[in-house]
Amino acid sequence: MWNEQFWLPRNTTWEDFLELKQNGIRIPQLHDLIYVYPLAGILYIARFLFEVCIARPIGRLLGIQDNHQRNSRVSLLGKFSESFWRFTFYLSIFIYGVIILQNKSWTWNTQDCWLDYPNHPLTDDIFWYYLIELAFYWSLIFSQFIDVKRKDFWQMFLHHIATIGLLSFSYIVNFVRIGTLVLVIHDCGDYWLESGKMAKYARAQKICNVLFIIFAIVWFITRLCYYPY
Repeated sequence: MWNEQFWLPRNTTWEDFLELKQNGIRIPQLHDLIYVYPLAGILYIARFLFEVCIARPIGRLLGIQDNHQRNSRVSLLGKFSESFWRFTFYLSIFIYGVIILQNKSWTWNTQDCWLDYPNHPLTDDIFWYYLIELAFYWSLIFSQFIDVKRKDFWQMFLHHIATIGLLSFSYIVNFVRIGTLVLVIHDCGDYWLESGKMAKYARAQKICNVLFIIFAIVWFITRLCYYPY
């Protein structure tokens, strides 16, 4: 079942991993993912406090009403608060990702993502980057079952499950170098999208249009140009 020729690159054996551990070199382990669940709980609580103490008051200052639109299960203020939380998270984690990746060799030369694989040591900054991202998507799943159920419930549920599966798999098999690049590419567009939604909920249509144009440009450059490369 654990045939080295199937699971590992050429000239790599399971003993190589033991040797790395004996030499004090840290690599991703399956049991690391246990920390994701308490982190997800912390993020969910942080989201609740953020929406109540920051997002909703700002939304009211902008004149957003806490009433339901026709055929909508969530109030306009509720939608604004959720987008504000996601905007804050995506922007924060994107900035963190840029900071920790700017001095990594594989950021500027993607061949380093695979050079000498799987002997890639795991640093603390990459460890927390991965775990916080995983915890965020777990918190989104938790919130789906607690918040008002929406029409796209199952579509978003499957999206979050797929994202968690891909992140977990890439971490376990130590694809973290290419994984971090994928994360920062995706996050750099998401906060523009959420900011556009916030402007729409605040009825600032001109600002909304500008933000969505910026989002479209960023999405095109990162997802269709840089990401395939």
